[in-house]
Amino acid sequence: MRKICLLTLILFLFKHSLFSEELKIFGQDFFSNVNLTSPETVRFIPEKYFLGPGDQIEISVWGVVEIRQQLEIDREGNILIPRLGKIHLSGKTLIEARKYLQDLFNRTYRNVKLELTLTRARLINVFVMGEVKKPGTYTITPFSTIMEVLGMAGGITEKGSMRKISIIRRDGTKQEVDLYPVFFGSGLPEIVFYPEDTVYVPLGSKFVSIKGAVRRPAIYEIVAPVTIKQLIDFAGGFLSDADTKRIAVIRNDTSGKKLIDIFPQIEKDALEKFVLEDGDEVEISFISKDIVDCIFVEGTVRNPGKYQWKQNLFVSDIISETDFLPDTLVELAEIIREKETGNREIIQFSLIDAVKKIKDIKLEPRDRIVIRSKERPLKKVTISGEIKFPGEYVIYPGETLSSLISRAGGFTPQAYLPGVIFTRVSVKQREKQELEKFIMEKQTVLEKEAGRTESEEEKALIEKSKTLLQQLAQAPVTGRVIVHLEPWEKFKGSESDILLEHGDSIHIPSKPTVVSVVGEVNHPANVLFKNGADVNYYINKAGSFTKNADTKNIFIVKIDGTASTDLKKIDPGDVIVVGFLAKDRPGKILKDILQMLYYVKMIIE
Repeated sequence: MRKICLLTLILFLFKHSLFSEELKIFGQDFFSNVNLTSPETVRFIPEKYFLGPGDQIEISVWGVVEIRQQLEIDREGNILIPRLGKIHLSGKTLIEARKYLQDLFNRTYRNVKLELTLTRARLINVFVMGEVKKPGTYTITPFSTIMEVLGMAGGITEKGSMRKISIIRRDGTKQEVDLYPVFFGSGLPEIVFYPEDTVYVPLGSKFVSIKGAVRRPAIYEIVAPVTIKQLIDFAGGFLSDADTKRIAVIRNDTSGKKLIDIFPQIEKDALEKFVLEDGDEVEISFISKDIVDCIFVEGTVRNPGKYQWKQNLFVSDIISETDFLPDTLVELAEIIREKETGNREIIQFSLIDAVKKIKDIKLEPRDRIVIRSKERPLKKVTISGEIKFPGEYVIYPGETLSSLISRAGGFTPQAYLPGVIFTRVSVKQREKQELEKFIMEKQTVLEKEAGRTESEEEKALIEKSKTLLQQLAQAPVTGRVIVHLEPWEKFKGSESDILLEHGDSIHIPSKPTVVSVVGEVNHPANVLFKNGADVNYYINKAGSFTKNADTKNIFIVKIDGTASTDLKKIDPGDVIVVGFLAKDRPGKILKDILQMLYYVKMIIE
């Protein structure tokens, strides 16, 4: 239990750095859900299918004679029928073979009818190479689909191209395949596979992404110049609550990332003319569902809160001298204004001049009037992520988390409430003290062991432990506080609806797509979440246990920061921790050192 508590504390302090939610690559979901049929399963067989060695056929004859016979075409391409002898069928289509056999039977029998069917197609081997998860040789039928072949190989990797797949024949000829028309409903390409064909998936070269208020947010591969309009079409078009007045493009630049604003309603054909570049990120905002026609008053004033906005509304219409508190700073206040471009403008003004109408300020919808204190600075918090109006907010005494979220416009549709990250400065300070205490205790133990031991192996281990403790001392702490936003309709007034403090930070993530596996596994990894999969599924994906794994010490660090030993309940964003078992080492203290080495190693890696 002590091991779990220690590692949980350390992972809790650093867990936020494990997750940076990313969009999925368009088309990846198909291969995670594809259902493969046996290569010997007979489905639709085209009439123009060419028969060859290994095909199994059924001949049915009726009339003056009745025959029903199943035959396999031999290596020479022949079948053997009593009274007719050897008959060569290889290279003929089903239609040609049916007519040929009908003519042969008509020479021997009168008034007979014949039917020919393919009961099992011959099997061939093809090679699947490049950016697939399980490259190798696979047994298929000549009319297997390209999706089935790629599915057998585990699908395309995140780095692979879905638009420049090559089918290379033995004679060197190629057939190029683009999967996007398949995903968009245009049907499967017509492909007939031949023995020893190579299916090659190259690296994808150019990608752009789109997120927000579109029907299919994702990362898309581009093989030719693509405009914003074409990318929006790829993504299924706008949602009904998309804010189309402004579209943001984030582009990589030599000096870093830069923001490009597009205003379709102002710039004619802007979406059709703007050509995207490799790595561009397009963001489509949602129309706010919050009250639009309102004014916010915050800070050191008698009645902070929301006020109705109307035409020709001024500061003096909602604030008077009777609203001032003894410590209200009347000489300077601020209005934070949201522009149509999405940017914010800060207007500083004299509060007393505005109230006395000496120099009043005309207000616009959603203006935030921030009034400061003479004696103490304003208390501020930050809210970010999947929230309608992220940013820094001034809080008033007694304000709760639910109130802040409401003022920030509420959540976007992409918000993943179980993963909320709430950090607090005072908690961070306490965590830092606890970590410092832990490091000092272990340093004392190491010094005593260094004076006791004469073993070179133990001395080397102690020196390594000292180095790792120094690295741990330099690692940051977060001050995370566990809060549960679900169910949101019951959150207001609940235990998690805590009072806010100056410096609090709230981040609302989008839904993660991975489960992390760390500790004593052969290949610690972030594994794509699979609904219903248990802990063994993820551990196997991470290469299974190492020889030092403590298989009785496995637990889950949930995305909300809590620890659980329920190994059947795995959610997106969870971390599966496999403990370390110190075997065959003399002395309890040395075992503790080994255990500490393991914990520290997990963090610094």
